Amino acid sequence: MKKKSGVSRRRKRPAKRKQASHPSYRTPQRYLRPRWKYLSQDNAGTLYIDDVSVKLLAKKYGTPLYVFIEKEVRSRLKRFMRAFPYPKLRPQYAGKINANLEILRIAREEGFDLDASTVGEIILGLLADFEPKQITFTNLYKTEQDIIFATKVGVMAITADSMEELQRMEAAGQRIRQKIRAFIRLNPLITLGKYTTRDQQYGIPANMTKKAVDFAIKSKWIDLIGFHFHGSYIYDPKVYLIAAQRLLKWMKYCQEHNCKIKYIDLGGGFPYDYAGHEFFDPEDMGEQFVEDFEELLAKYKLPKPTLIFEPGKFICANAGLGLVTVVSVKQVGKKKMAITDGSTYSFLPDPMIYKQYYDILPATKMARKPTEKYAITGRSCDVIDKLGLNRSLPKLEEDDILAITDCGAYSSVLASNFNTLKRAPMVLLTIDGKLKLIRRRDRYSEMFAPELDVLKYADPHELKKLYLLTVNVDKIWKGSPNGKGSKKQVAGGG
Repeated sequence: MKKKSGVSRRRKRPAKRKQASHPSYRTPQRYLRPRWKYLSQDNAGTLYIDDVSVKLLAKKYGTPLYVFIEKEVRSRLKRFMRAFPYPKLRPQYAGKINANLEILRIAREEGFDLDASTVGEIILGLLADFEPKQITFTNLYKTEQDIIFATKVGVMAITADSMEELQRMEAAGQRIRQKIRAFIRLNPLITLGKYTTRDQQYGIPANMTKKAVDFAIKSKWIDLIGFHFHGSYIYDPKVYLIAAQRLLKWMKYCQEHNCKIKYIDLGGGFPYDYAGHEFFDPEDMGEQFVEDFEELLAKYKLPKPTLIFEPGKFICANAGLGLVTVVSVKQVGKKKMAITDGSTYSFLPDPMIYKQYYDILPATKMARKPTEKYAITGRSCDVIDKLGLNRSLPKLEEDDILAITDCGAYSSVLASNFNTLKRAPMVLLTIDGKLKLIRRRDRYSEMFAPELDVLKYADPHELKKLYLLTVNVDKIWKGSPNGKGSKKQVAGGG
């Protein structure tokens, strides 16, 4: 197959950034990077997100706060669609990375289907007006009831991840007297440089593939229509072509056994250029990949299947920022610590779970030189709650706002209520310049509901002092009844 020199190129963004478009821009941009096209600053050093001041956002909604830029989400969805000139391309948005209903709606409007990894994500997809035939259901484990639900709803396909799951599919189909439309997820045991699928739990391994495919072909209750590959943290686009070749061999096998495969799903894993990371854009591989893919189809004498990719990080990471407020600054020995109202538990789990590095900007002191080094900490009762270490920033004080960039993927869906901290609201800066609250801040009553529901059925003698059952805890908490914040509410413990 022909290879063009750019197909596997990995690169880093140039350091130089063009002048921002904000009309008040005068001061040197010490902290901004080229990929944040929607960020600018005014003469006083206040950060603007798509021409909206962080001070205004913090005042209106409180902090911690997630901010999403609709223009950037749509731009990246369009870019991905254009990158692959294949006539039967059908990309899916990976719902697991950010399943907010408004983000799902935007993905649908831009022509994407939905990759759902749970029954809950199927339901969210339906709430966002995806048609069932626009949704696939893929994960490691599905109960028989999950399979029946997805089948009755009418999803495009359910992906089998193991022999046991194929057997559950057959049992489910027999139970409801309906064929289960299925993909089989394969693990072709790829190793390329540092990348390998040999330590991944996803997919049926190569030595079990024939048994799984034969089982599905022969089953009365399974309609095998596609093969799936789990793409994850891929930094060399050659991986997708190797995976495609392995899957197409099994498509040929099915063709020879009177089973028509209509879909080849190569999953996600498209990288995003987090600070210092190697990456490639879809444009770096799309045209050459399509050429090579079509050559493989010709080689195996196969009709063109529908080609599916499932981008996630590439779509949303850059489109989301987090805002936190400094609540105190401490000198601990030789180290300086800036404590914020955020947390790696309830707001930004990625630094703790993935050791992810995020740029942290002094959003109200952008014009000042970085003269100090700080550990930026969260507010929870855990010593490991650190949002960033050794960060070069101006001298920080109480009420300074910090912006955490590139956190649009995974952060909000990984957040928990550890310490009964409320998860943050989300605001969308819409394409027509408006602010739209797309998720309000948690309420205490919601946090405690699973336990209070159980206690309602307990012995009345046990509940005689259960004060909370007789009052509205959210009404007592006066800081934010409508999901809007205030400075006092932020510092106080919501």
